[in-house]
Amino acid sequence: MEISDRTIASAEYALGGLARRAEVRAHNVANANTPGFRAQRVDFESALTSALRSGDPRRAAAPAVVPGTDLPGANGNSVSVETELVGMLRDNLLRDAMVNAFNTKATLLRTALGA
Repeated sequence: MEISDRTIASAEYALGGLARRAEVRAHNVANANTPGFRAQRVDFESALTSALRSGDPRRAAAPAVVPGTDLPGANGNSVSVETELVGMLRDNLLRDAMVNAFNTKATLLRTALGA
């Protein structure tokens, strides 16, 4: 038996997207001095928004890895370590919010089930 709703499904999807984004950010930072390396980013918010509008967050497409938006420097590398670090901080706050939403919903469900 599966107990799920929009909040849990959305939080679960967002946590997966944030985990994928953390991997890509780490890869970007690791290649910050690699000539010609082009930074990437992960977009999951647009897919989740679209799926929520349709009524089912479980139908959201997989998080997309897309080219970054920073301009390349003299060596052709487009990684901005500052942008990545600020993004990591923002993503950590989002992750905390998603975990809190998930935990709150789980507590409500446990209470409703009398567990």
